Amino acid sequence: MKLVFCTPPPEQRTGGLDAAIDGLRSALSRRGIAVHDESAALEAGALVHFHGLWQPAHAPLARECAARGIPYLVSPHGMLEAWAWRHKWWKKWPYFHLVEKGHLARAQALLATAPAEARRLQKIFPRNRVEILPLGLTGGARPNYEDARRQLGWTPTDRVLLFLSRIHVKKGLDLLLRALASDPVPPDLRLIVVGDGAPAYTRTLQNFAEEHSAALPPIEWKGAVWGEQRWPYFQGADLFCLPTHSENFGLAILEACQVGTPVLTTVETPWAENLAHGRGFIGQPTVASVRQMLAEFFARPAWKPEQRRDLSEWAWAEYHWEVLAGKYAALYASLASSAP
Repeated sequence: MKLVFCTPPPEQRTGGLDAAIDGLRSALSRRGIAVHDESAALEAGALVHFHGLWQPAHAPLARECAARGIPYLVSPHGMLEAWAWRHKWWKKWPYFHLVEKGHLARAQALLATAPAEARRLQKIFPRNRVEILPLGLTGGARPNYEDARRQLGWTPTDRVLLFLSRIHVKKGLDLLLRALASDPVPPDLRLIVVGDGAPAYTRTLQNFAEEHSAALPPIEWKGAVWGEQRWPYFQGADLFCLPTHSENFGLAILEACQVGTPVLTTVETPWAENLAHGRGFIGQPTVASVRQMLAEFFARPAWKPEQRRDLSEWAWAEYHWEVLAGKYAALYASLASSAP
């Protein structure tokens, strides 16, 4: 079987998606399955895996696959979730019905990363085969709380909240800022914002922070930090905050868990059940709910090293690519064997 990955261009997959695809590619390679990119020639016995939607080059290649009897599957990676639909719907709606709908309907399978995404895909495409496989760990980092804090210049008494993601209205950073501004905060609290986004939207949030600086903790706007440089922020934080309006998976949440850092997030992610048992704080994407979750966090003592270790070990046991790659390989083999 010749496996071909079709991915968005590099500038559109910076961060989590790029790391996840690379992790899967490497894990498959260790199992003896080479992954080719979309420039590879299609041939009998090939299988194509499309990652993401809204790529003009994908639909013509999918039509070629269908014409030549080459099976393919599509991972929408959350791009058909309800919130994503509402964002720029006027542009997505006609393109979906003219181009993407046929592309997805002809796929041998649609691949979701969590049950909620699978249910939505099955509702849109009731005749398609829909499978569920999560994404895996995006690096080798493990808990390293004290060293990470020394590296970043955080003192032992600092209580550090971390937001590390794209600065986008979907991610809920505005909810976090408004929640922090609406209640007194501990004097040793700091908020670290790692990520970038549209300059106009980012400036709106920074203006809010400046206007409410008397009520807010000190805030550091670090800009985009990806690659290996991001891990000390995850490792040294006391709480990772992603009060998102919509995540089909939420790789940043998994990254926090893999280094043992508790998470504040919402029921709009697939992590609510996994993190509800003392591993994090789960609420609604509203200011009132975020404020309540923060109050619960402030009322509890700092996490002990063994709590961080237990959370990390759970993440590694469930989401290591060496565990997941065999399931992906089995799915690819199943689709290749059932090709027309």
